[in-house]
Amino acid sequence: MKSHPRLSQLLVETKAFTDLEKPVILASGQLGIYYVNAEKLVQDGGKFNDYGNSSLDIIQHAVRMTQQHPTFGEVISILAQQTKELLSEKFKAVSGGQRRDWLFSGPVARNLGIPHISIYKDRKSEAVYPDGRVCPINYEGPLNGMYIVHIVDLLTEGSSCYSSSDGVKSGWIPEIRKRGGRIDNLVAVVTRLQKGEENLLAQGVTVHANVAIDEDFLRQHSNNPERALDYVQNPKNWSENYLRQNGALSLIETFNPQGGKLDRARKFLDGYGNALAKADRWDELDREVNSRYGVHLGNISGDVD
Repeated sequence: MKSHPRLSQLLVETKAFTDLEKPVILASGQLGIYYVNAEKLVQDGGKFNDYGNSSLDIIQHAVRMTQQHPTFGEVISILAQQTKELLSEKFKAVSGGQRRDWLFSGPVARNLGIPHISIYKDRKSEAVYPDGRVCPINYEGPLNGMYIVHIVDLLTEGSSCYSSSDGVKSGWIPEIRKRGGRIDNLVAVVTRLQKGEENLLAQGVTVHANVAIDEDFLRQHSNNPERALDYVQNPKNWSENYLRQNGALSLIETFNPQGGKLDRARKFLDGYGNALAKADRWDELDREVNSRYGVHLGNISGDVD
């Protein structure tokens, strides 16, 4: 896909895209050699975290940032125009999921003068109107007849938008549809091209991404394009080769039980545990994790009680 040139430029200028010297474990459990933090486009130094989980407060803060930082206002104008073209119905709204989506979806809704549907991880939802009114919508049917475009800051596999386990659907899209809303389109500031587009299309939702972290982007913007291109062609193979040669000791902080990233560690072990074992790298990581944190990898992965 062709990325938006101005948004690509701003991702680099604000360090929303940053090369890493050493890999890290991403939220998906995969290894990453670059960070994509779309929220840095806001240029608030993480100030949005001060507003907790209040969608109204985060939206109002983000709107203020569009006024203080013209380049962020430019980002919102681009997203708003794109969203407007997708919203042809009279009864319409923009939605976003807790919390980083709201930095973009909220100001877009304000720009267009339409309601914002804020969806929380605990499945609570509320409508935030342009005048600041907030109305809970925690029952089925209140969005009947409403056409909604969902906006995300970053698309990876799309699991926060839609997932299914044992026949139970969860994610932003099922929550909108359960309340009667119609959603056929999703706007992403950035996509990492990790099958999110395909996964959501299977649920009847077309993704409109503004910037794709693909070979063209990396060739132009990475500080180490050769390594980045090798990685992006097959992240799994690249990661297994890296672990075979270097082990995983540089990733050890992710395994700290008090560090808040154990879910990443579990997913990493699920995906790369066999590769570590085959490369004789499992035991050295296990010893170091136990020495530092008093737990074994088996306790973290759930393989032992």
